[in-house]
Amino acid sequence: MTAVYSFSRAECWLARYHGWLLVALWASVQALCWHYYRGPRLFGDGAGYLSYAKQLVSTHVFAGGYYLRYIGYATYLATLLALGFNLTGIALVQVGIAGLATRAFYRTAWRLSGQHWPTAALATAALLCWAEVQAFNAFILTESLFTSLLILSAWAVARARGAGGVALAGLLLLLTVFVRPNGFIALGAGALAGLVWLQRVGWPAHSRWLALLLLLAPLAWHQLNWLADTLGLMRHYTIGTVICNYAPACLTPATALRMPAPGHSVLAQLLWFITHNFWYFCQLAALRLAYFMGFPKPWHSALHIAWLAATLPALYWLAVRGVARRTAALPVRTYLAGCLLLQIAIVLVTFEDWDVRFSGPMIPYWLLLAALGAQPGLQRLARRWAQPVNEPAIPLRN
Repeated sequence: MTAVYSFSRAECWLARYHGWLLVALWASVQALCWHYYRGPRLFGDGAGYLSYAKQLVSTHVFAGGYYLRYIGYATYLATLLALGFNLTGIALVQVGIAGLATRAFYRTAWRLSGQHWPTAALATAALLCWAEVQAFNAFILTESLFTSLLILSAWAVARARGAGGVALAGLLLLLTVFVRPNGFIALGAGALAGLVWLQRVGWPAHSRWLALLLLLAPLAWHQLNWLADTLGLMRHYTIGTVICNYAPACLTPATALRMPAPGHSVLAQLLWFITHNFWYFCQLAALRLAYFMGFPKPWHSALHIAWLAATLPALYWLAVRGVARRTAALPVRTYLAGCLLLQIAIVLVTFEDWDVRFSGPMIPYWLLLAALGAQPGLQRLARRWAQPVNEPAIPLRN
């Protein structure tokens, strides 16, 4: 017999109006970030993106060089500039897209949790209160659009049904690829999710892996070589870069490094370097992983680092539990976990950023998985607070 529970008026009111509370929280956070960071904020690489976009508007030619790696964001800027938008308008469009992405985040959490609104609401509130992520919207940088597209891609993957849904997911994944150099993690994770789906519909294993190798391996090899070359990756290994543009964090090798011969592809040189300097590479990778996963930076306050140390382990532990939750379809969980693992792998072989521009955009995925991991506990709390009754009442949603 299914137990029936009675809920207080406050709980019923929250169930009905929590969406509007989240809208109010979103608007408040955006206004605070805009005011605090004096949006629109042109900072760091933003001037370069803007200059490239203006050149694109005037010449209609995608010039080569460093900023070609951010062609999706440059096209976004160029399109709005051509339509007459100024910097304020461009940043406000980012805020609007982020608002749509927040709605998509809630719907994704709601869908993955089996339509359990408290799980979706708490996950969304946590995302809105993560100020470092919300601050992206006030800057003319790629991170705002990249984060929004990652959220929209997860939403599309979670609801992909039939040819139309798969096509929409594929389009959003491709758009994500072109916004930032590491955007290919979304497409790679989408391919892994596709393999899992093919397994569920009965494709033999050798056919799935052959399809992946034929379709993605050549593209991935070419793309990774190009990106590694533009980063000057081997130079960063020579100087022991841990955090980009922060020399005090560099790792000095204990012995002379063995360097690969020039003339080969950058990835081939990287594989040779790792093989012949394995202990040094492991030390670099460990330091990069600590900065990426822990979010600490040498210039953060002790209180900030203490807060991260208190909250991040719980987030990661719940996310690991969330991967095993069967309320969400296995291809979707594969996509989320695959995207996180690919981003971690990129940081291990490249470097960490001096800010949170590498780790911040991945927070929504950590939160989605952590919400799934926290859901059983939330349901137990709900049952403890609710009072069983004999007469008909509002049933507890599972």
